[in-house]
Amino acid sequence: MPLTQTPDTVSQTQWLEVILLWLAGVSAAMQFAKFSVSFDALLAYYQQSATLTGMSLSIVGIAGLIFGVSAGMIASRFGYLRVLIGALLLGGALSMVQSILPPFNLLMVTRLLEGFSQLGVVVAAPTLIAKFSAPQHRSLTMGIWGTFFGVAFAVCGGLGKSILEIHGLSALLLSHGILISGIGIILFFILRNNPLLILLPVVGDQGSILAQMIRIYKNPRALLPSLVFLFYTCTLVSILTYVPGLINDKALHKSMLIILPLLSTSGTFLAGAIAQYVMRPQRVALLAYFGVALAAMSLVFVSHSPWLLSFVLGGLVLCLGMIPGASLAMIPYLARNPKEQAEGYGLLAQFGNLGATIGPPSYAALMTLFGLFGIVGLVLLICFFGVLFSLLAARLKAIT
Repeated sequence: MPLTQTPDTVSQTQWLEVILLWLAGVSAAMQFAKFSVSFDALLAYYQQSATLTGMSLSIVGIAGLIFGVSAGMIASRFGYLRVLIGALLLGGALSMVQSILPPFNLLMVTRLLEGFSQLGVVVAAPTLIAKFSAPQHRSLTMGIWGTFFGVAFAVCGGLGKSILEIHGLSALLLSHGILISGIGIILFFILRNNPLLILLPVVGDQGSILAQMIRIYKNPRALLPSLVFLFYTCTLVSILTYVPGLINDKALHKSMLIILPLLSTSGTFLAGAIAQYVMRPQRVALLAYFGVALAAMSLVFVSHSPWLLSFVLGGLVLCLGMIPGASLAMIPYLARNPKEQAEGYGLLAQFGNLGATIGPPSYAALMTLFGLFGIVGLVLLICFFGVLFSLLAARLKAIT
């Protein structure tokens, strides 16, 4: 198939497109957040066990866990805009089906399919953001992109919770369907004639799917940012879930449940800005992991004081939040072309889901056995590997 080349970079960042693509990511992350804020309502309506209802939240991640790498290859073959718009419209249709409150088995099927919608967005959208960003803004826009998950949970925790309480579960799910579909339609009309997206990336004959997957896993430009990200996803949800329970002051504990996710989101944006204007993203990740390790060790010495514990925990979560911003910024920084970027984001999605799967039970087991010392020990082990892979990633530019 003959293809004419398009520019790989732009001289001026297309900010409208970048913000709309970020909103697409926020709407996709709401596929997790809408079931998180409505968990009690789902329990009451479907009368299923907490375990089964909890599966309806986590099952969305299965698609990313299994097909993350293939999604990057598919987006590269069929075009990022097609994959993005298709994923958003699929997500909208599935939310609208959910809004009629179908039988639980059908609900679970829609949640499984939503995983493909979510995966399509998190692979295609950041690739397009990098394409629409001038080199001098690329790390910054990746930092903005990295906030999408935290923002989705914050919006659903505020506006989504209000819709749920006033209008009910069906209205919440329908609102999400309208939002994600609307963003898909707007993006289609704004981006369809963009000269950067007229042509598909060059694909050629690259061998079997398995051979391509092996090639991606062996490519350090995709693998190392994903490994840096993996150890973050192992840790953040577990820290947010287990450590605040050690704060004895009830009012302070309640406040920290709101403050900590905001600190994580702030860290992600901060990392993007630092990676853009101060230092390379690999070094940002390295310093962030050192900050996490220092804060984790300090937790042992301040656990007797709720206020000191909250302060140190806030610093730990801020440093943790910097890691996804640095990891996301690494991919366009290291990748040699948009195809390699899409593959990197696909691998990042896969490793992210892997970390979110193995992290919480590991932390729960160690906390049960050893308390705070178990959590701190695992955090330090994870920081060791985070530092190691950040150092390896830092060498890539020097050897090319």
